[in-house]
Amino acid sequence: MGSIWSYVYELLIKYSYIGLYLGLAVEGTGMPGPVELFFLAAAYFIHIHRMSMIYTVITATLGNLSGNLLAYLAGYYGGRPVVEKLNRYLHIKDEDFEKLQGWFNKYGGITNMISRWIGITRTPAIWAAGIMRINILSYTVFSLIGDLVWVIFWTLLCVYAYININWLLNLPAEYKLAAVALISVIIYFAWRVFFKNLRREDV
Repeated sequence: MGSIWSYVYELLIKYSYIGLYLGLAVEGTGMPGPVELFFLAAAYFIHIHRMSMIYTVITATLGNLSGNLLAYLAGYYGGRPVVEKLNRYLHIKDEDFEKLQGWFNKYGGITNMISRWIGITRTPAIWAAGIMRINILSYTVFSLIGDLVWVIFWTLLCVYAYININWLLNLPAEYKLAAVALISVIIYFAWRVFFKNLRREDV
């Protein structure tokens, strides 16, 4: 983790917003990576006035959206063979495509916005949208909304955490455990609700 953090830190030191854009563009394709470290590093630079919070949000959102569109176009023109070649990194299952097709037929591009917030279905939704050739304007608009909300959340969270790092570290252990447990429960039930609807036979 230390070496990855150093790499992200140096990337932002050297390339600033360009480094942030590239890091979030890769994440936007659905490829796994230490995206949270980019937000933590950005929070530090915001704190020392090397970066602006507004420009950080704009840059990260556009980077993420660029990655979304790159994956969409790869799926659109390359189809399933492209996904099969990259699936060692993407980990997309056939049933993910089948279920998401029902969601796209029913909800269109809003599926990508919802998947951005849920997280676990984000990668299949990004690539499935291109393969299924849903309307690119709808895809772009809803991906942009989802990316923007997601970026604002992580930026504010990391900035707040950095500002209050000493207070957070000095919290009693039981408070930290309670916070982690609460967040875990919320995420768990959010996934349960999402998958319950995703896997319905009538979708």
